[in-house]
Amino acid sequence: MAPLGSKNCQFIGAGPVFPVSDVQAAVDYYCARLGFELDFVSGDPADHGSVTRGRVGIQFTLAPEPFRGGSYPGWTYLFVEHIDLLAKEYEGRGLTFTRPLLTHDHGMREFELADLNGFRLRFGQYA
Repeated sequence: MAPLGSKNCQFIGAGPVFPVSDVQAAVDYYCARLGFELDFVSGDPADHGSVTRGRVGIQFTLAPEPFRGGSYPGWTYLFVEHIDLLAKEYEGRGLTFTRPLLTHDHGMREFELADLNGFRLRFGQYA
């Protein structure tokens, strides 16, 4: 067995898969409101989809009923560059932040918003 941290396999990223009640609505929201690009939507009716902005991809899968994303206790952290520009872009689109844009003692400049399903998206840049 290779030791932890072995150079045989390097992790290069992670991508969330959000369970949602309407995959098409989630894809449309992320493209129209958050500036992501459509990768794909599969199924009829849609049961899985994917969007990308830059090097960040988010997928959506049809959730069993009932499911409420807003009751999920965590959030998805998205590392970005030029966070002030992104915050202005989202303010211009009329999005409401659940945490304002601030620089924190832990060295990150961050803001947070909730998507149409209540999932919290926290955007951060090294200060």
